[in-house]
Amino acid sequence: MPVTGSVIGLSIGQESVQAVAIDIAGHVFTLLAIGEFPNEFASTTMKQEEAVSRFSSHIFDFIRSHALKSRSVSVALDTTNLFLNTFPAGSQMSQAEINDHMNWELAQYFPEIAPREYISDTHTLVENQAERWRELLSVSVRRTEVDAITKSMTRLGLTLNIIDVDHFSAETALRINYPDTNTKYLALVGIKPHRLDVSLLKKGVMESYSYLTVDTNDEIVERFGIMSRDTRGIFSIVAYGPHLDKDLLTDIRRGSSMLVEALNPLRRVNVASSLNLTENLPVLSYRFASAVGVALRRE
Repeated sequence: MPVTGSVIGLSIGQESVQAVAIDIAGHVFTLLAIGEFPNEFASTTMKQEEAVSRFSSHIFDFIRSHALKSRSVSVALDTTNLFLNTFPAGSQMSQAEINDHMNWELAQYFPEIAPREYISDTHTLVENQAERWRELLSVSVRRTEVDAITKSMTRLGLTLNIIDVDHFSAETALRINYPDTNTKYLALVGIKPHRLDVSLLKKGVMESYSYLTVDTNDEIVERFGIMSRDTRGIFSIVAYGPHLDKDLLTDIRRGSSMLVEALNPLRRVNVASSLNLTENLPVLSYRFASAVGVALRRE
């Protein structure tokens, strides 16, 4: 049954929040609103209640200024604030055993925090049925972060639909806007001030995820160059993220030995006639990849 209705997508980054509202009518998508505002949860001095209040105020202003009727909100969280880990597991390993392993890993990395203070999930990256093993990616988020977001939604009378990872939401935007992804082997790279999130997608399916720490734009350019030369078999690199801009993109392309494309998450999204987009938005649309992707996610 086709999905119908409008969804607000929020990508909560280290410093800012990218927000969109998209109407979904089957396979037809229409952008109703787009904007950015500060991430109040990033403050180290603000108490949670004040941060929730300010965050809620930004969302309220976004809804009011665009006269949105959307009640459903999907959120993408920054990988920088999450714990992501890969580990092998036997095909017969039960979910309880997987949960025990995730809790053990959390206890090793964060011994001062009880594993129950995290919400965790897993995703299968690679599965070898013949040898009966698989590689899993675990994702864990602090309950306090989810509770703060949930409190904001409740305060505004909104329904929290999906909580996703920003990089995985960008993958959703890539698959929907670039159908030929299903026939290629690509690298998707999310660019943040001090972090690169990298996943390899073969025929539209993520087969690996990793991240790199970076300190300067020169280092980002260098990392892209190494990736373009050393990652065997990939057709191209697709870049997105809040730290990406026109100048950095130009430098990355000059330093890479293959095609580097900026992800346009609005490539197959119509724009409502009531929405006036700035002339720069087509250049900056890659900042909104995660927000668009999480709004378009259907499961």
